[in-house]
Amino acid sequence: MRRIGTLLVLVMAGGLVGMLAPSASAGGWDSLEPKRDHYLPGQTAVLRGAFAVNGLKSTGRIEDGPYYAYLLAGGGRFGMIDPPRIPDGAIRLGVVRFGPVVEGDGHYRYSRGSVTFTVPDVASANYAVSFCNDPCRSSTIGWLGFGRITIVHTALEARLLDARDSLKSKLRAARFQMRRHEKRIEVLDTAARDAAADQRSLQEQVRSLTERLAATRQAPDEPAIPAWAAILAIAAVLALALVVALALAMRRRRSRAKVSHITGASPEPSSPFPRVKEDALQRH
Repeated sequence: MRRIGTLLVLVMAGGLVGMLAPSASAGGWDSLEPKRDHYLPGQTAVLRGAFAVNGLKSTGRIEDGPYYAYLLAGGGRFGMIDPPRIPDGAIRLGVVRFGPVVEGDGHYRYSRGSVTFTVPDVASANYAVSFCNDPCRSSTIGWLGFGRITIVHTALEARLLDARDSLKSKLRAARFQMRRHEKRIEVLDTAARDAAADQRSLQEQVRSLTERLAATRQAPDEPAIPAWAAILAIAAVLALALVVALALAMRRRRSRAKVSHITGASPEPSSPFPRVKEDALQRH
């Protein structure tokens, strides 16, 4: 029971460390992977994997070997040894073997590495495996940077560790989805703020137009010609018409009076020209 309780504490602590510690694979390094999910102390473990041998500035070469694999019980820099010092508590596992170098795509050259060793009797946990030559000058060989192994003591521990790893994988996926949703929320928040600003601007424009429309409806229509000017114009026209009528009447009266003086007779009111008596015409 004490061992199971200790294992549960390790599982919980290991999960927390897994969430906080950066992953070595995040740096793009190649790795040696175990053939089995977990191993018991005393069993023979094999780690193997392909890697690019194209050297970087700070990486070693296959020719710089032999290289040894170390179980990092106390952890290291991203699960890797930081030369020239081997971390305290690191356990040397065996020599790393390399296969032939072959040409690959993109001007890369590849090889396969492997290490076979007897699993040491250590606490149940997931362990990082790192490499270094002797003396320790380089902990990477081309793009090969690390390995990993899970060591347990009972089948129950194996199941618990598997459950923990599954939960950690789900947790990483959930955190990834959460980050994606957070980014979407930021985009939506920005769009909402922009939409609110546009709404306020449109409301201000509507308010201004409404006020202008109300002012236009309340203002009386101004006539094109003032009322007093129209009255004066009508009076002037009537006066002019009266003057013309009076002038015409006086002219007609004068014309009639002149004809009566010549003929001695009054013209018929219905005839515009007075008749002349025959005797008056004969005297002329």
